[in-house]
Amino acid sequence: MGKQLLMKKGRFVSKIEFDFYKKLRDIGSVSKSNVPKTIQISSEFQSLISSSIVEESFKGRGVSYSISKTEQFDNFFHNKFPNADIEIVTEIDNQKKFRDTKATKIEKDRIVFIRGKKEVIANGIKVNLSERTKEFDLFTIILESLQAKRICFVENLEPFLNAEKLLGDEYVYIHFYGRFPREEVLRKIQCDEYIHFGDYDFVGLNEYIRATKVFKNCSLYVPDNYEELFKSYAIGRKSKDTIYKDVEKSRDKQVVKIREQLKAQNKFLEQQVILDGL
Repeated sequence: MGKQLLMKKGRFVSKIEFDFYKKLRDIGSVSKSNVPKTIQISSEFQSLISSSIVEESFKGRGVSYSISKTEQFDNFFHNKFPNADIEIVTEIDNQKKFRDTKATKIEKDRIVFIRGKKEVIANGIKVNLSERTKEFDLFTIILESLQAKRICFVENLEPFLNAEKLLGDEYVYIHFYGRFPREEVLRKIQCDEYIHFGDYDFVGLNEYIRATKVFKNCSLYVPDNYEELFKSYAIGRKSKDTIYKDVEKSRDKQVVKIREQLKAQNKFLEQQVILDGL
């Protein structure tokens, strides 16, 4: 079954295992109803039962599990989680404690790609972005703070490298390495105007709505020939593509228009084609 069973309420199975076995160790007994399915079907848990380290008890219609061999169970727990008491700060800590770098969410440094012809203040330092862009095509920072008059976020890398051909030199263009960040990360960016240029799908709309919660003067870039491009180049939505709640509830005119089109036609438009011929 691999990692198909690894998720439950956003956590990986290594974290689920840790929480369960620690609870069992701490209180000595748990009812079957409190044992996650992934634990119940695991060969490891079944081995603990067959070796009588954990005893299965039947009371009426209920089933419970209790530790019957404390020393052996402690040895098992220590071997499985040799660093059970460390505080999780980094992915290394996740790996040491849970044997899984993604077992729990951690605060990560966010890397931002920046390009343009305007001056910016990046992490408190004035940067001649025009020179950096001319010499290296982009400027990269671990985001602590960023100040610019006008910012355009571009979702995908290739459009990011060419967006000024579409929107001109008045914007500072940014692209986040990895997924679009949470609001607390966006708040590290200060600007008078923010324009969001992403794919025209539920993810792109969701990211735009998140940006509106941070930036007062925030707009979604939709080209004049959007309808024509959609008819010619839209592709089918993925079967697991879901509508985010904030997208479904939004009353923003542009969001409503694109949302309803996505739902009705079951297609979406990627942003790359907008730059064709520029």
